[in-house]
Amino acid sequence: MGDLWVHGVDALDDDAAARLAARHPDWRFTDGDAPPPGAAYDVLVGGRPSPELLAASKRLHTLVIPFAGVPATTSELLQTHPQMAVRTVHHTAGPTAELALGLVLAAARALVPADQAMRTGDWTPRFVPPQPTMILAGHPAVVVGYGEIGRRVARSLVALDMEVHAIRGSIPSPYVDGEVLVHPVQDFAEIAGRARVVVLAAPATAQTSGLLSAEVIAGLPTPSVVVNVARATLVDEKALYDRLLTGEIAAGHDVWWNEASTADAATGIAASAEPFHHLPNVVLSPHRGGGFSLREVRDLRLAEVEKVLITLAGVHGADSRDG
Repeated sequence: MGDLWVHGVDALDDDAAARLAARHPDWRFTDGDAPPPGAAYDVLVGGRPSPELLAASKRLHTLVIPFAGVPATTSELLQTHPQMAVRTVHHTAGPTAELALGLVLAAARALVPADQAMRTGDWTPRFVPPQPTMILAGHPAVVVGYGEIGRRVARSLVALDMEVHAIRGSIPSPYVDGEVLVHPVQDFAEIAGRARVVVLAAPATAQTSGLLSAEVIAGLPTPSVVVNVARATLVDEKALYDRLLTGEIAAGHDVWWNEASTADAATGIAASAEPFHHLPNVVLSPHRGGGFSLREVRDLRLAEVEKVLITLAGVHGADSRDG
């Protein structure tokens, strides 16, 4: 295994560098927002690195982003480093899919208003279901994005006896994957128009931006559920709010148009320009699909980053020996 200098892993966890160093004593680890003295690191770990960190080391060949997807600001910055390889990790696929399914069920069965009523001794939701309330079995569902998260969600909806469709942007025509019918993106509006459940689990790209448009939202059947564990940019904000205001559909959202970025500034932040928080038919979640604060999830993330580093040490170590 080749030597490797890695900068930035302690941002993943306080003891991340120490844990990796114990298993890989030939590797060197540094940390900090500023480049270390004599910066010659091979790998930089970080989702939103500064221009200084990207430029400081002439040996830097790979940026490891410790989550799925590349932030827009990072993507823009990388345009000035066309030689840079980028690796992402998908350790949160399972936890995010679990939350997506939870949001589907909570929204479809109106669990939030039922819970709030029970807390005051009000049993009315047992006899008069909050609107909308619906069952899922036997009805169509569509999952937008058929990657690590989307496939898990699709399999879960199949287990609920739904007729499951998925949207995958990179295919020219439909195909069958087990009990899931996978479609190209141009089929989305038609399928959404008859789906009881729409789950958004696709990355934010130029192709997916505004995919759940005002037109598509207006065409959603009554009743139906929209769940978003992708990015808020996939959805027309005002159109969704206006349709929810009618009480004809429900929603569960884990991603928002405005979000807190640090624990130090986590209160007093409106998630949207529209008052979604006033609607009883919306389940609100503060972008925690990946369960980032859980030690178990942080361990999964470090394990996935370590796999990437082992691969890089082998490949670039062999290149150095060959040279």
